Amino acid sequence: MVAVPVGVTRGVVRLVDERRFDVPTVLVCPEFTPQQARGWIDAGDSPELARARHLDLVDIDSGHWPMFSAPVELARILANVAAGS
Repeated sequence: MVAVPVGVTRGVVRLVDERRFDVPTVLVCPEFTPQQARGWIDAGDSPELARARHLDLVDIDSGHWPMFSAPVELARILANVAAGS
């Protein structure tokens, strides 16, 4: 694990193309449940995700670093997303 460069954590990204909301989006939920994520989205805590037209929430009980604690399960989830299933 490597620390994130400070520029990444403080950089500003301005998204202006409304077509981004048509891109199928998957939120992998490693430290929280899909139900918790849905509650946060519905409460307005994630306005970008709230506007996504195709949003799937996928549960993985792995903790903060699923690539280390559950790599096979994470790979399966990502492969399924890439395959469109």
